[in-house]
Amino acid sequence: MPLVTAPKSAGATALAELELLCGSAGLQPVASRVVRVRGINPATYINAGQLDDLLTLADQHHARVLVFDHELSPVHMRNIAHRSHCEVYDRHAVILEIFRRRATSKAAKLQVELARARYAQSHLVGMWQHLDRQNGSSNLARGEGERQIELDRRQLAARVKRARRALQRLGDHRARSRNARAAMAKVALVGYTNAGKSTLLNALAHNGKPVLARDTLFATLDPATRRVWLGERRYALVTDTIGFVDRLPPELVDAFDATLEEIRDADLVVVVVDGADPRAAQQLRTVLEVLDRIDASCVPRMLALNKSDRLSGTADMRVGANEHFLGELSISARYGSGLVTLRSHIARTIAAKIAAPVE
Repeated sequence: MPLVTAPKSAGATALAELELLCGSAGLQPVASRVVRVRGINPATYINAGQLDDLLTLADQHHARVLVFDHELSPVHMRNIAHRSHCEVYDRHAVILEIFRRRATSKAAKLQVELARARYAQSHLVGMWQHLDRQNGSSNLARGEGERQIELDRRQLAARVKRARRALQRLGDHRARSRNARAAMAKVALVGYTNAGKSTLLNALAHNGKPVLARDTLFATLDPATRRVWLGERRYALVTDTIGFVDRLPPELVDAFDATLEEIRDADLVVVVVDGADPRAAQQLRTVLEVLDRIDASCVPRMLALNKSDRLSGTADMRVGANEHFLGELSISARYGSGLVTLRSHIARTIAAKIAAPVE
């Protein structure tokens, strides 16, 4: 399966992440190619010569799937598939497939179903118009393509309506739960996927039921909340949230709105960054952009550079130098270093709302 990206996506770095995404989606990369796109071809995204080179590469490796690192229009997908006789995915489709595979709870499955239906809705136009051309339909009557689009549109609208109705009921339940604990201080752990948020929550709430923490992308799709001791017999509720990724599909942001409400409702956001990753600064920018998109940029935040056991020196702390954080510290969720300081930072930041245990 060849992977295709463009230089504006940072070339090899973008391809490396796309390979990880494809692996998580059950696709095995066999070749890759960085393509210089000076202008988007309305028919096939890349130009004819570039597409010919890509198809030659696919033939050489007997590939059955082509994956593009950028969002493709339905016309792009259909035309490339027709030329290549391969399945064609864009970055958004790959991420949606990962979410489909990772979803286990009822809420996560509903949110993924809504996102996939919305994605399909946005890709209807142009998918069936070739039927009209093949059959020579006139402009005076609805052609095969138009009828197929209308049928698909009704079916997708029904899927969206069912998923939204079910999610509304779950959202109401979550809202009642949040209201019941409104008096307690709430902390949200946010960050790029696989930054170590779940491992950090397990380390902070070491006596509670552990949450799933795996070295894989998007291991957490459901928020998990634990009561965490902050010192001097004081506690706060800390929530592990869904991981972010560069160019997160807007359909997923919309579908997971009820889940992301946990971030907007927090008294403090702890931005967890894999400080040992060479893309740490870029990943931090992505996280902050998503916080803006979900209207959570006004929530006070501090920066926790995770995996300090793999850091060399303190230069890595500069990843957040241009952003305003209430505190910046280096930690290792895996080995527990820096967690005493982190608890102290959290306690001082939200001192007014930290709850004491009931005697």
